Order: sequence, then structure tokens, then C-alpha cells
Amino acid sequence: MDRDLYTECAAELAASPDLVASLLTEHRATSDGWCRSHNVHPERHPCSIRRLAELAAGHECDPAVPA
Repeated sequence: MDRDLYTECAAELAASPDLVASLLTEHRATSDGWCRSHNVHPERHPCSIRRLAELAAGHECDPAVPA
């Protein structure tokens, strides 16, 4: 994957593993497939923040492809 602004942001986020772990914990799926941490503007899981945290944690994911 080319290093674009999204992957650059993930690389910066990776420098804060506690924050990455917190984002992964908070942005989990509900039983009906929504992200738990979006109360005002609901997002389907995995949300963009979850995908960013997964990328920062070194998980294989492509932000352009829905999971």
C-alpha cells in the first residue's frame, strides 16, 4: 500500500501503543454490527477509527475495502 495521509496517520498513532489499545477496545462491534463508540453519528463496524487503530497496531487491513 502506498503511504498516503491515512497510513502516515496510522504510523504516527503507532507511536502511542496505549492509545491504539484503547481505540481497539472502545471501537468494538455491537451485536447488530454497529460501532459502540459512535452515539451521535452511528457508523458500521469496523469504523474508520477502528481501521486506523488496526493499521497502527500492525493488523492487515485496507481502509478502502469494507470488512
